[in-house]
Amino acid sequence: MKWLSPMAFLVLVSSTSLDAPTSDPANEEAPPPPDEIEECQEGVKGLREGIEGLEFFLQDKKDKKKFCPNIRWEQPKLEKYKKKPMSYLPESCIK
Repeated sequence: MKWLSPMAFLVLVSSTSLDAPTSDPANEEAPPPPDEIEECQEGVKGLREGIEGLEFFLQDKKDKKKFCPNIRWEQPKLEKYKKKPMSYLPESCIK
């Protein structure tokens, strides 16, 4: 049997983890998310709705010019689209 050199022994010992978990982490219950995570999730939800609202706002503007430039329609403010993301084009204009 061949003996390990001191350097190889140190490398071998340093590569092993002494902090290995003793229990299966899948069996442990996850702690409830901190308030910061919940706030972040709410912020992401608000951002997503704002982006969807902006997309509908711009699409309505584009579709109005393309499909029904002759009808009189005042586009709602962007804030309305952000509160409830959907198309606000009149039924007579929708394809």
